[in-house]
Amino acid sequence: MKKLTAGVLTLVLSSSLVVANAQQTKNDTVKTQDIEGVVVTALGIKREKKALGYSSQEVKGEDISKAPTTNFLNNLSGKVAGLDIKQGTNFGGSTNVVLRGYKSILGDNQALFVVDGVPIINSNINSTDQKTARGGYDYGNTASDINPNDIESLNVLKGAAATALYGSRAQNGAIIITTKKGSKRNKGVGVEYSSAFTVSFVDKTTFPEYQTEYGQGYLGQGFGSYQGFPRVSFGHDASYGPRYDGNLVWQYDAFIPGSATFGQRTAWEVAKNGPIEFFNVGTNTVNNISLNGGNDVATYRFSYGNTYATDIMPNSRLNKNNFAGNASYKFTDKLTANLYANFITQRTQGRSTTGYSDNIMSNFRQWWATNVDLKEQEALYNMSHQNYTWNIRSVTDIRPQYWDNPYFKVYENYQSDSRDRLAVNASLNYDLTPDINLMARVGRDGYTMKVEERRAVGSVAAPFGLNDVDQPSGYAVSNYNVSETNYDFLATYKKTLNDFNLNALVGTNLNVQSNEINQQSTSGGLLIPGLYTISNSVSSPALPFLSDTEKRIFGVFAQASLGYKNTYYLEGTIRRDQSSALPDDNNVYWYPSVSGSLVFSNLIKQPWLSFGKVRAAYAQVGSDTNANLLSNVYLAQNPFLSSMYAYNTIAKNKDLKPQRLDNIELGANMEFFKNRLGFDVAWFKNKAFDQILALPVSTGTGSGSQYKNAGTLETKGFEISGHVIPIKTSDFTWNVDVNWSNPNTKVVELAPGIENIQLGTLQGGVSINAPLNQDYGTIWGADFVYAPDGQKVVGENGAYLSTDSSDKNLGSFQAKWMGGLRNSFTYKNLSLSFLIDVKQGGKVFSLDQYYGYGTGLYPDSVGLNDLGNPIRNTLANGGGVILPGVMVDPNNPNNYITNTTRLDKSQSSQVLGTDPPPAAFVYDASFVKLREVAISYKLPSSVLASTFLRDLTVGLVGTNLWIIHKNLPYADPEAGLSSGNIQGYQSGPMPATRNIAFTLKANF
Repeated sequence: MKKLTAGVLTLVLSSSLVVANAQQTKNDTVKTQDIEGVVVTALGIKREKKALGYSSQEVKGEDISKAPTTNFLNNLSGKVAGLDIKQGTNFGGSTNVVLRGYKSILGDNQALFVVDGVPIINSNINSTDQKTARGGYDYGNTASDINPNDIESLNVLKGAAATALYGSRAQNGAIIITTKKGSKRNKGVGVEYSSAFTVSFVDKTTFPEYQTEYGQGYLGQGFGSYQGFPRVSFGHDASYGPRYDGNLVWQYDAFIPGSATFGQRTAWEVAKNGPIEFFNVGTNTVNNISLNGGNDVATYRFSYGNTYATDIMPNSRLNKNNFAGNASYKFTDKLTANLYANFITQRTQGRSTTGYSDNIMSNFRQWWATNVDLKEQEALYNMSHQNYTWNIRSVTDIRPQYWDNPYFKVYENYQSDSRDRLAVNASLNYDLTPDINLMARVGRDGYTMKVEERRAVGSVAAPFGLNDVDQPSGYAVSNYNVSETNYDFLATYKKTLNDFNLNALVGTNLNVQSNEINQQSTSGGLLIPGLYTISNSVSSPALPFLSDTEKRIFGVFAQASLGYKNTYYLEGTIRRDQSSALPDDNNVYWYPSVSGSLVFSNLIKQPWLSFGKVRAAYAQVGSDTNANLLSNVYLAQNPFLSSMYAYNTIAKNKDLKPQRLDNIELGANMEFFKNRLGFDVAWFKNKAFDQILALPVSTGTGSGSQYKNAGTLETKGFEISGHVIPIKTSDFTWNVDVNWSNPNTKVVELAPGIENIQLGTLQGGVSINAPLNQDYGTIWGADFVYAPDGQKVVGENGAYLSTDSSDKNLGSFQAKWMGGLRNSFTYKNLSLSFLIDVKQGGKVFSLDQYYGYGTGLYPDSVGLNDLGNPIRNTLANGGGVILPGVMVDPNNPNNYITNTTRLDKSQSSQVLGTDPPPAAFVYDASFVKLREVAISYKLPSSVLASTFLRDLTVGLVGTNLWIIHKNLPYADPEAGLSSGNIQGYQSGPMPATRNIAFTLKANF
């Protein structure tokens, strides 16, 4: 695939070069050559891009809002070099956004989001259990609240030099969003309206394909017996039972009162309606309207957007209302006020459970019986709304053994959440002189969120709420109050003297972050079924969790930029931060940056060279840590006879110092043939040191670990973005845009005696790690045993041997490289574009395949062996398989010979103890996707001349239409748990969807 992709790209670029050179027409004007233009940089300052000594990449608002979605971040996939966007498949879930690799071993690696110069919150509230696949819900990251239809442009600042003015907040890079503003109009009010309706279908290549030959059970061909007739082992949650033969047998539905087949034996056959029938067609309706206008004194823009979505999972819906407005008013020629406000309400119900515990998808993917008909499960639930499941305990006890009825689960055990968010920023700009501007700005972003989780009476007992033991039922409620306030003062100076251009600024920033959490849950179950209150608790409610933290960072900064003859540019910045999260004697950190660029096309006058620039940058960034890591505390515990308290398990450290990051970047940008062909290439290196980590200490201290400064991450990589216009005529244009990057992060230093930092321990015998001198995000687990010649070694039972240790390197979740290729075609008023998104390399562990191997769900668990017999026959009946590999020579224990021992496949490998090691279920996470296809038509102005419309555009947009290539079976390689550092692991992910949207945009 790699060679094919590179070859196609080379062909496109080389052939386009010839065509572009031959097609230099009068359509290319001098204005076209100013390709760098003006972009929005840190603090909302507009700069000429040619003057920047660091890398940035802009995405137009129309490219972000083109495809309707509940999370606009998904629309950035494949469009920015160095930006790793990992879309989840969870309804309303989070998107992982990482720029140029990882900078923190255990801390936050998400890019900073800035709207109109003010940082906004992009956290999620997902629990530790959710992030480590034990169970829970993905509540999404809050940057998804932004309405893409309000975005004018988005500029990605990638390196530390680009983001140095934001301080420690932006060491992971920054995504600078500029919203649409009002404009001066000759008369009336401008009205913009857009509407879109999307339908989503399950991508069946990302959902299990089941074997159809064998049914429920673990023990092979044997049935149980009831009243002298065969009885299915309905307490088993696997499909390693008897072969289907059509004979009448007792199944679970015969013992459920009210069932259509109550008291009746039914045919032993594969279900007509498998789990794929569980899913609905998802829908998403988006409507936006905006009003804008203005004159020489004031401008305004107000917008309202509504998103109403339903998921493919039954009983799920999301309703989001987005009110936004901005205005400017010129009090005098020198004094201008600006105001921006955004109020968002979101109500969500029926998010899918993630991870292993209590997850319908882990049921379908790991522990299913192929004789169970989903429509029968639906009918049983609709009949009584009781938990009548396929997995009953016995003929006299119809309570669920392991798994709830899927419909009972989604309609009775659903969660709901509500979030109200207000983001406001206001500024005053005063032109002290024609060259000096003063700005004072205050911005606040905050939200309150309420989360309710329910577990109905009659459910399978499982972990729930704040309890440490399984709960038969329950109710849990969590309330969050999160806010961030920024106070800025900025003085800028701009002066042109002959051939010199000078830009300078000084400023201050006070950043205040607060976070309040109040979590409560019942204990012992619900006393009255269906009443979801904390007071309806069988036992005393669990001890609530309360947290109230605040962190303040005060910064002062300065920047100076000097340009000479619009050709030579030099820029430097310095910032000093003081953080309340660090000790008083070590809470101040300075960091500088310096960058420069040379526009050499001004020195080399050639008709084929439209623009050429080289650039270089160096920066050092400091970073603090979370609040409340300095002083040890006692935590209240559930009382036993009297009050009880526990010491924090990780000791705090009053001597912490800031984390640091050094960044160097080199780059070049060239345009040819009047901008018909061009590229931007960058090389970068990050060194993030003095990491704040929880490191082991003597248990004699009362704690198992303590926060300390230790460890270094190093990231290197290249980024390439390019474009070519192979054809350009008066009516037709073909554009090709490409981007590619290969960031790689390694752990190059840890504390003395420490060889690894564990990011998470996960089910299936694997963990995600940061091992010394290896890739960040390395998957560890037991591996195959290999002979000296590299072949796998088979044991005496015919199964592969496994290493005794679980610290074998099974690969990192980091991709080797990623890229996107976009083609756009325009013919008069008709536009067509498509985007191919590629990730090559990286690993993912599948718990679904790990357990599904032994439960006999998948097609590779059936078939004929080398003798022509079913592999699930007993060995005596010619069944089993001979695994490729070698075994110990019985005549010479020091020698290996080709394996001839047949592996018994007549029962579940979990029964026989013949499971392969976890390494067998680590897959290449590469993929090639047709990420987006869009076609639109803008009605000619002549058609609209006699109407009240200024313009009208209709379109059809498809997203995630085709996974062209992947190696992971029955799942989307991108599907994960949530945003964060634990990637490369799957347990019961939702299937991906193919989405088709019908769009309409009108201006009045």
